Amino acid sequence: MSLLSAILIALSLSMDNLAVTVSAGCAAHSRIPLKREMLASFGFMLAHLVMFSCGWLLGKGVGHYVDAIDHWVAFGILVWIGIHMIWESGHHREEEQDFSKRIFGEALFWLAFATSVDAWLVGMGLSLVHAPFVLTATTMAISVFFTSWLGFYFGAWLGRKFGQQMEMLGGIALILLGLKLLLEGLGIW
Repeated sequence: MSLLSAILIALSLSMDNLAVTVSAGCAAHSRIPLKREMLASFGFMLAHLVMFSCGWLLGKGVGHYVDAIDHWVAFGILVWIGIHMIWESGHHREEEQDFSKRIFGEALFWLAFATSVDAWLVGMGLSLVHAPFVLTATTMAISVFFTSWLGFYFGAWLGRKFGQQMEMLGGIALILLGLKLLLEGLGIW
């Protein structure tokens, strides 16, 4: 596998991640501190790296079991958080709009998990064709970190500029992304 192939795999794994972090960033109505953006981006990167490594280690032994439910898990998590964001967009008072308390907790963990399930399957598949682990894992980690940071940054800018409407649109985007992943997993899309 070439460096170009590793970069393309990394970017493909980062696209859902970018959409989710932009949507989550939309819930911010003020600037997210750089330290918090970096920490959250590191969390997304770590989730992808752990899932990719687990998939790599398990290989083909359990691939068909995970493949049968991964789309349902991602769909459920993204829809649940999307609905919660839509509800929150119309139900929080001005003093409760601290982004870090509303999205940088348990919800962030579940978002990172939902977007990293694909990394598990990619890790399994690449281990079967003996692709270079270090090259693939490194490019994926770098790509996920930077797309997460860009997503949070751009989403927070949209949230500051357009307020609660962007939080609602972010929730809708999460629901649509969950639906897309479900339809792909079921072979419909």
